[in-house]
Amino acid sequence: MRRLLDPFEEIRRMQDRLNRLFEEFERFGRQIVPVEEYPATMPLDVIDEGDKVKVVADLPGFNKEDIQIYLEDGDLVIKAERKEEKEEKGRDFIRQERRYGEVYRRVTLPAEVEVEETKASYNNGVLEIVLPKTEKAQKKEIKIE
Repeated sequence: MRRLLDPFEEIRRMQDRLNRLFEEFERFGRQIVPVEEYPATMPLDVIDEGDKVKVVADLPGFNKEDIQIYLEDGDLVIKAERKEEKEEKGRDFIRQERRYGEVYRRVTLPAEVEVEETKASYNNGVLEIVLPKTEKAQKKEIKIE
């Protein structure tokens, strides 16, 4: 008796093996690096507003004294470091807690900016930096005669 070959059967078996392999990778990855141990990130927006560039960064939990902003090689660098130590003393105990954290972002700006006229503000965990563009970096429209 002759068996008919199903050409798709091997493809289904290969798909099952790949699915099992990816499930193993996923399970293995979760054991090694839990989500809460990923390095802290700083979400930000870079907005080109024509004559200026605005950068808005989320930095909740930092004091403005903990934030450092500077321009280096045409890039905007934002660093924030938190060092917090608490000590509580009671009659029969002493409790000390330390919490440290640092975030860092380096952003290439879309245009040349006037460093001296740059302004930054920090309010409720949101850092806003306004960087005016230089004259030669601003878009100039040419009228057709």
